[in-house]
Amino acid sequence: MKMQDFLREQTSKGVVSVSPMPSSEELAAFYADSYYQETPSKTYSTHYSEDELAHRVLRAELILFALKKVGLKNDSQPSFLEIGCGEGFLLKAAKEYGYEVRGVDFSDYGIQNYHPELIDHIEVGDAYQILQQIFVDQHHRFDVCVMQNVLEHVIDPEDLLHKVKQIMSPGGVVVITVPNDFSRIQAKLMDEGMIENEYWFQPPQHLHYFNVDTINSFVGHCGYSVVDAFADFPIDFFLFHSGSNYVKDSAQGKDAHKARITLDLLLAERGVAVYHQLCQALTACGAGRNVTVLLTAMS
Repeated sequence: MKMQDFLREQTSKGVVSVSPMPSSEELAAFYADSYYQETPSKTYSTHYSEDELAHRVLRAELILFALKKVGLKNDSQPSFLEIGCGEGFLLKAAKEYGYEVRGVDFSDYGIQNYHPELIDHIEVGDAYQILQQIFVDQHHRFDVCVMQNVLEHVIDPEDLLHKVKQIMSPGGVVVITVPNDFSRIQAKLMDEGMIENEYWFQPPQHLHYFNVDTINSFVGHCGYSVVDAFADFPIDFFLFHSGSNYVKDSAQGKDAHKARITLDLLLAERGVAVYHQLCQALTACGAGRNVTVLLTAMS
């Protein structure tokens, strides 16, 4: 499968999806070529700077702050599941906050390298199969389920959200992060000629494209209510200046990444509560490279 094999189409739910949609077999073969035939270190970073590590901790703290603010029905030792837990930074922070944590990922390489103490809390393999066979069929229930940058990769995100609903405790909170794509910022960049193509359209890695507006309508269609929404740093703002346009000049990417992390850490120095408000404001303006929504099931 190659990118030129796909077109984009607006779905009835307002989300942009690829067409034709690959089969599960085609997608499995693609990821086998992309991940398992490469060294795992190409998927996960082998080294983070001190600021990059601090930034990952900040991200975890932001999510946990937002969860605390919306409140959970279970105040004793709430259960916490992360689908696509990666290197385990959020799981570690959640465990330190008192959550009983479980994680799912296609590989344990990231956990083994950064948080090996969490290895017994991880299920490794196909997330759909694990979700069905271990959690749904065995009637596990979770107070929190987190999926960061997962929904855009799966063939049927609506089905995934329905499966997640089956494992949530009453009053449980689902946390979803997706790229803010086909956004008003990107549209303005195209109008101004600062970018020449839809660089974010990357099938078959990304099969669905959400933004701060369409994610709300999509999860509503799936039977969820949005109780909080916040964005992360709007790195695409750098594209409005020719000297920092990392799309036209990929050599600018490293400096843009460093500036994003430096500014995020600086802004968060006033406290996670103020930082959370800033991230909420970005979402309200339609900005931010990714958007995170906290959801509860509609009654």
